[in-house]
Amino acid sequence: MSYRLSMKQKNWVVVLHVLSVVGWLGGAVCMLLLSRHMLYADQGAQLYYTLENMHLIDGTLIRYPALIALVTGIVLSLWTQWGIFKYYWILIKLVLTVSLIVFGITCMGQWLSELFRTADEMRLAALGDAEFVGTAYRLLGGAVANIGALVFMTAISYFKPLGKIRKTARKS
Repeated sequence: MSYRLSMKQKNWVVVLHVLSVVGWLGGAVCMLLLSRHMLYADQGAQLYYTLENMHLIDGTLIRYPALIALVTGIVLSLWTQWGIFKYYWILIKLVLTVSLIVFGITCMGQWLSELFRTADEMRLAALGDAEFVGTAYRLLGGAVANIGALVFMTAISYFKPLGKIRKTARKS
């Protein structure tokens, strides 16, 4: 017999899951707004401090809430009636969550670090560098992708589309 969360435990895990997603979404919106603000900086210090704040938001409002959302989502899937591989919407959310986390670690974090280093060295002159601006737009696009994916995952959590994953009968 597998372990099941009590109703009270499940409710607390759901609260933690929802709060982590809200934090993650809030962090992504902040990154979007600060990315745009960064591109219109008119002082070197403004550019540097904007990127410094983006680094802080990435580490606090995106990284940890994303991991908490992943863990609480897996707990809810494993220890409730939902299961990970029973419904398409849960599997889609799992794949998207892992993809966003991997994308954040491998791409967005690297882009942000590159921008931060360049702004530290060049200050406002960095905005005249085509590579800097291109990376800044990639970071802005990543924030848009995060927001879109999080809104999509919220919608499918509510509507639960596509139903159950059907198991095919095995022939012996």
